[in-house]
Amino acid sequence: MRTIKNLLPIIILLALSGYIYQIYPRLTQTILNVVVFLPIVLMLVVIALSIHFNRSTIFFYAILIAITNFALGQELADTKLSYALLSTLVPLTLLVLTILPERGILSLRAIPTYMTLGLSLTIYLMITSLSPDWSSQFILNDWLPARYFDWTPHSQAVLVIAFTVAISMLVIFFVQPSPNTATGLGVLVLLVIQLHFGYTDSSLNVLSSSALIMCLYAILQESWRMAYLDELTELPARRALREKFQKMGGLYTVAMLDVDHFKKFNDTYGHDTGDAVLRMIANKMNKVTGGGACYRYGGEEFTVVFNGKDREDAKPHLENLRETIANTPFVINRASRRKSDKKIKSKKNKSVKVTVSIGVADSTSNSSTPWDILKLSDKALYRAKGKGRNCVCS
Repeated sequence: MRTIKNLLPIIILLALSGYIYQIYPRLTQTILNVVVFLPIVLMLVVIALSIHFNRSTIFFYAILIAITNFALGQELADTKLSYALLSTLVPLTLLVLTILPERGILSLRAIPTYMTLGLSLTIYLMITSLSPDWSSQFILNDWLPARYFDWTPHSQAVLVIAFTVAISMLVIFFVQPSPNTATGLGVLVLLVIQLHFGYTDSSLNVLSSSALIMCLYAILQESWRMAYLDELTELPARRALREKFQKMGGLYTVAMLDVDHFKKFNDTYGHDTGDAVLRMIANKMNKVTGGGACYRYGGEEFTVVFNGKDREDAKPHLENLRETIANTPFVINRASRRKSDKKIKSKKNKSVKVTVSIGVADSTSNSSTPWDILKLSDKALYRAKGKGRNCVCS
């Protein structure tokens, strides 16, 4: 689901850019006069926002798009060798930019990324100025009959490199699906297509703009994640819950969930293991039945909201969630254990039981707002803990 969610906007933008590219010659002159400024405006916006949010990968994607368009626009790739070299280095550079981790934009840790761009420019300038024989033999090499490739100005070697980079980007995306890798994949496709068609008004204004819109979407999506999602569990955070409560009315149920003995667990096994427990519980909460929407309220507390259900209807789904968590063994690695825990003598990984207590309240109570219902469910949570924990109380 996460893979499709990240990739779907990119696919839609690719389809739209292909359609607009086809109808571009039929656009009115008024629209064309406006569109001509679109790449510049988008470039400035993407660079400004990527610097503001410190999104280094998107920043360097935008720089690579600018370099590609500058090289094509200034006719720096005016020979067959230089054009093939540009078409080779752009995908390879983008692949390296995707692999390198986020290290900031204006920091010493970003030096490898700047070195990648600098090395690519150096290689391009050296080979295009010296034109060594080996470069032509490698980059302009063809193995199959040319009649099968008359649809493209690129050599077969360039096509193989572009295809290899595309496969590598796909593997990276499916291994680590994220808005950044999805954007990198979309930018790669658009840059390869642009290098296929060369420098034209439609290529610059449509394909470059589409690539920059993908970058802009990735920044906005990341800023939304920072504002509304909890970084540790990837559940919606309290701000998202607040907005949910602003829209709620009628019949609904609010449940508060708390991890039993979590402080003792943290003291015994360490905060890293405690974080792993919270991630495990969040994973189970994402699968809650009955249409419950889950949030991380703070610390070891979570909230589940059921629209259109009273507490009796919601209880079976919460009981199922509680049982699922209790019946899931949590394995603690030896490296996560406290050295001071002298009771643990086994050299094997230890499996422990994690349980939760849940308090439930619904809008049929006399309280008037969702926050009042939340307070009632919090009181019910304390009753659940008083009854011995690992239970659901209303």
